[in-house]
Amino acid sequence: MKRRSKAIGSVCILAAALTLPACGNGAEQTQGQNPEQETKPVKLHILTTDGGGMFAAQAPTSEKEKYIEEVRRLSGYDLEYELMTWGGGADYNQQLALRFASRDLGDLVMTNDINSNVHAGAVDQGVFLELDELLEKYGPNIKKNIPDVAWKSPRVMKDGKTYGIPKVAAAPATRMMFIRQDWLDKLGMDVPTTLDEFLQFAEGVKQNDMNGDGNPNNEYALAITDNIGWSDVFSGSFGVRPGAWQMRNGQMEPDMIQPEMKEAIAFYKKLYDNGYIHKDFVTKKQADRITEIFNGYVGSYGAGANQYGTFSDITKYINQPDAKTTMMIPPRGPRGEAYFEAQSEEIDSIWVIPSNTENPEEVIKFLDWAWGTPEAEKFFAFGIEGYNYKEENGEIKYDAEAPVNVDNQASGFHRSTLNVRGSSRSAVVKYLPEEEHIMKGYEDAAKAVYPHDSLGMPLLDSMVGHPELAPDLWAGSLFYDTFVKLVVGMEDLDEGFDNFVEEWKSRGGNQMIQEATEWYNSFRQEQ
Repeated sequence: MKRRSKAIGSVCILAAALTLPACGNGAEQTQGQNPEQETKPVKLHILTTDGGGMFAAQAPTSEKEKYIEEVRRLSGYDLEYELMTWGGGADYNQQLALRFASRDLGDLVMTNDINSNVHAGAVDQGVFLELDELLEKYGPNIKKNIPDVAWKSPRVMKDGKTYGIPKVAAAPATRMMFIRQDWLDKLGMDVPTTLDEFLQFAEGVKQNDMNGDGNPNNEYALAITDNIGWSDVFSGSFGVRPGAWQMRNGQMEPDMIQPEMKEAIAFYKKLYDNGYIHKDFVTKKQADRITEIFNGYVGSYGAGANQYGTFSDITKYINQPDAKTTMMIPPRGPRGEAYFEAQSEEIDSIWVIPSNTENPEEVIKFLDWAWGTPEAEKFFAFGIEGYNYKEENGEIKYDAEAPVNVDNQASGFHRSTLNVRGSSRSAVVKYLPEEEHIMKGYEDAAKAVYPHDSLGMPLLDSMVGHPELAPDLWAGSLFYDTFVKLVVGMEDLDEGFDNFVEEWKSRGGNQMIQEATEWYNSFRQEQ
């Protein structure tokens, strides 16, 4: 590996040479020609992100080094994790762009997409190794354990060749809708399965002092904040989802410009007009939502199924000794649809191996160790044996609430930051509170996944430099602004929506549709 300078703003955790014999698979190499000369573990430099986690940012270097040393010991590789600042993705991308410009990349690099604008043209310029032969020879566990949908992604493959290795997401889908079961019980209602039933629940919340604080006017049926993209639990009930595209009449079009989306906005307008959501929802911060939940101000909200243990913890609720929570999929809409999370490629990020890496086969062997050994599985899930957990008679003893696992979100360091596989959530779930409910939530979330034709579609060239045209419900986009205006009644629903569609198309949307259609036709022909 070539010597390099450290990037500005990066946090570099340097590896000390291991003194223990390597215990991984194929992780030793002989130095020189003397057969009696001591062998040293292969050194691998991993360029990745700190993930924005508190532990990576605040924990002492000695504490971080303790976990890195354990990965070295278990794998038999002399690993150097260079952790560059995340900062919501922007900081990492800026630093990564500089590193690609100088080709100062190390042996294994995390990126979002082999075609990312951060390193535009890298595949065609030969910056990344083509990995099919290496994976076939050295990566059987990698190939076996990563889902097929991820391997087929254009984020990983180009022209039928593999250039990236997926870092997988926690599950095919995790988002669910949560509702206060004790409020339903108080109203004598079952969990809503249709939009009409949800409206009945919403009216009941409006008419009654559900949290018992003496004020019947401070509770709302649905939590919705300035982060509307996360708060949106109902558009899938109308058969559309922000961010998704479908092939319609021979061309790819985003769901956000379809008549069904206007129906969804009309439903949110009904919630607003009837006082079922807060009048100032657009100024309410997502970070404050948890306070509203535990103070009993909202009756339903969207969240990850893995958060059920948190929301079912009665001790977190203020003066609500009977608080109970139920997970549900969104209620069915007028055509019987009840989608939630858009189908994904089950990819969190992508690993690439630079073409100037000296030992690419060792990089694959290391990743194969991570994907194929119980030692790796246990470390990424639970941390260091005897420190984060114990194992007795083959059974893991893990306390998710122990300070060593909680302080500064320590568990996220070994589960996410150091974890080259992706999420280890499936192994950890059974040690979390309410394990059965969480697993059921994952199953229900997978059943409510929204299939769409834009699965795997890369960032369109025509959208670069035009974030306002993004087909998502995120702040700063035309769609976000239109949603707010139409819901609160600043513009007529029909006229305002039609004007939005026309403006979006004229400002670059038509080019996006053309490019997306060309991508779809080309990509599908390759499958």
